[in-house]
Amino acid sequence: MKKNITSYLLVFFVCIVFMLLPYMFTATGSVLQLPNLVNNGHDRIYFFIYSLLLLFFLFNYYYLIPQIYFSNKQLLYFGITSLFLLFFLWISSYFDHPERNFLDFGKHPEFRPEKFPLPPKINNHHPLGPPTQYSHTILVYLIGVVSSLLFAINNRLRDVEKEKMQSELSFLKAQINPHFLFNTLNSIYALAIKKDDKTADAIVQLSELMRYIISNANDDVIALDKELNYIDNFIQLQKTRLGNTVRIKYVSEGNGYGKCITPLILISFIENAFKHGINPNQDSEIDIKISIEDHFLTLFVSNNKVESIHSQSGIGLQNTIERLTYLYPKNHELSIDDSPEKYTVILKINVGC
Repeated sequence: MKKNITSYLLVFFVCIVFMLLPYMFTATGSVLQLPNLVNNGHDRIYFFIYSLLLLFFLFNYYYLIPQIYFSNKQLLYFGITSLFLLFFLWISSYFDHPERNFLDFGKHPEFRPEKFPLPPKINNHHPLGPPTQYSHTILVYLIGVVSSLLFAINNRLRDVEKEKMQSELSFLKAQINPHFLFNTLNSIYALAIKKDDKTADAIVQLSELMRYIISNANDDVIALDKELNYIDNFIQLQKTRLGNTVRIKYVSEGNGYGKCITPLILISFIENAFKHGINPNQDSEIDIKISIEDHFLTLFVSNNKVESIHSQSGIGLQNTIERLTYLYPKNHELSIDDSPEKYTVILKINVGC
């Protein structure tokens, strides 16, 4: 909504500047002289012609270019703009004569060519020729048409790039969700095999996670509180599954109210720690800390290096790094320390709405 208001204000400002162009630099030497539409017929001509040109440029930008030029009908488009140019030249010529100009309220004697012979020729040419308005009208018209075309093409390219980015992000999300679901179902399966009393609680926790994924994962941004609640459920599910086989330290500080974040942008770093930092036969420890201060969230995730059947980082982690690059190009800082003993991730991200 804010972007639309800004666009409309920009268009309004451009229209005002365009209408003031004929009066920006006047013969009196002043930089700007407002038009005298009541007493000056010349100003009225300029104002009328520029009003028509402005209406055409808006019509060109919002209709002709999207509906004709972008529909692979370029010849038809240039044919229409050429006809409009001829029309504006005729308008300029017609109103350049006081005896025909209905905008000029003064009284003028009837023009009779036989009573006013042409001046003598100079170098075989009469001093009278096309109105001086011709060249000015052509210049302004061409600048307006070319500018409209360039702006429209630029906006079209940005829209195409945005659609491409959204398609890629949707593809990345589609990869993350099944991957997470597969890992979680394996966890619950392990509880069921052991006939653990916590199996029912784990199923309830999983249902909460899946409700979040179905309801919110496809949104561009969500309330930060929802994402933090999702992470709480995930960690609690992991604690239920793992029991005393791993030391899990989880701390969340700060208030997430009134802040926003892209869904599922944090969970892959946490999931990766549980994926690669757990081995019942080794000293396994996972440290997770989330702190919120002002408009920034800092995620700290660390796990001991242990022997794991997963030799490489999961597809979800790599996709999350790509999503951060797309969605937060200048609003995040990611540091990964892959030492022989520990794997540590520190992510600082702007969560201001």
